[in-house]
Amino acid sequence: MVDTSTVPALGYMVLVNDRSSRTLLPIIQAHVAPGTEVWSDQWSAYRSVSSLPNIATHQTVNHSIEFKNPVTGVHTNNIESYWARSKAKIKKMKGCHRHFLSSYLDEFMWRERWRQDHEAAFESLICDIAAQYPLP
Repeated sequence: MVDTSTVPALGYMVLVNDRSSRTLLPIIQAHVAPGTEVWSDQWSAYRSVSSLPNIATHQTVNHSIEFKNPVTGVHTNNIESYWARSKAKIKKMKGCHRHFLSSYLDEFMWRERWRQDHEAAFESLICDIAAQYPLP
C-alpha cells in the first residue's frame, strides 16, 4: 500500500502467506484511514475492497488493457515503483534469507519515510528506542 497524500509517498508492506481476500482485506482495513480512496489493479482478492468500512471509493485499472485508465487516471504506478525500489535494495544486498525478509522490509520502509530529513530520522530512532526500553 502507498499513501500518496504525503510527499514523498509513504508505503506499507507486510509479508503474507497468500494473496487471498481473506488475508489481504483485514490488512488493508487495519492500515487505511476513514474516507480513503483506493486504486488497485483487478486482482480478484481486491473485489470486495469497496465494502470495507474505511474505504470511500475503490477504482481499478485493467492491466490486460492498459497501465493507466485514460478516463479516470487510475493507475498503480506508485505501489509498483515502491515495490521495485524495495526489490532493488534486496538485490543490491545479493538477496536475503526469507527469515529476515520482514525485518529488511521494515528497514526499507523506515529509510523511505525518513530519507529526506536526517535530523527527524535520528530523533525518531531515539524516541523509538526510548519507548522500547524505558528507564526505570
